[in-house]
Amino acid sequence: MSLLEIEELEYVHLERIRYYFLDNFQDIKKGLIYRLEIKNDWYNIFIKTKHNQSSDLDKGAERIFHHVFSQGMKIPNSSPIGADLMYETFDSFIHIDIKTISDSNWEDYKGKIAIQCNQTSYPLFKVGSSPNLPTYYSKTFIKNGCEYNKPTLTYFIYILHKHASEEIFSILLVCMPNGELYEIYEDKILHKGKNKGTPRYAFKEEPRFVLLSNQRGKNVFRVEFLFKNSNYSQEELVGFSEKKYKIPVWVER
Repeated sequence: MSLLEIEELEYVHLERIRYYFLDNFQDIKKGLIYRLEIKNDWYNIFIKTKHNQSSDLDKGAERIFHHVFSQGMKIPNSSPIGADLMYETFDSFIHIDIKTISDSNWEDYKGKIAIQCNQTSYPLFKVGSSPNLPTYYSKTFIKNGCEYNKPTLTYFIYILHKHASEEIFSILLVCMPNGELYEIYEDKILHKGKNKGTPRYAFKEEPRFVLLSNQRGKNVFRVEFLFKNSNYSQEELVGFSEKKYKIPVWVER
């Protein structure tokens, strides 16, 4: 596939994920706060085993989104190497990882996501690591009479929230480039984490599908607000202002 075709496919499935989210928004919102109905049963144990900077939505959010996406993504894959959620479609292998950050740890992750080697196919030389996912899988599909290997597509659902509270600041949908696109995005979208070999995807450095934007003559974004709290500006939430790039907002309250 050409690099532009990879970006087109990344965007097609970003739209698909967005559709499932918006179609189930009320159930997702309710699911994310259900934990608080039994807070007295788990909170003290959580604080003893974690700490105040840990997100209390971490495991619970995975369960909510697994339930939502399993209704539309019909073929989950059992590979031991992959993101929290992994699905095979007609033309791709889709990896979706759920990331949750509480307000106590917010500034450290503004505009960037801590990633693991099992979640990406993007070269990680800059941070002294390497991806564990291939850019293409060995399974193929047919399009316009031509056979193609199915590419790896990587997405993150990124939730910023107040610790042990109903308040959610934003829910972002983020698509990290396939590793074949390294020549376009290079190392600028990678930041080093606190520990050696721990990369962060700095989507704030380039939030657009570069090739797709050039081809269409308008900005097409890899980053979208699925939900945005109207009390906070884009810059407060993702680290760059609307004057630079105004990313799409689908639900704002």
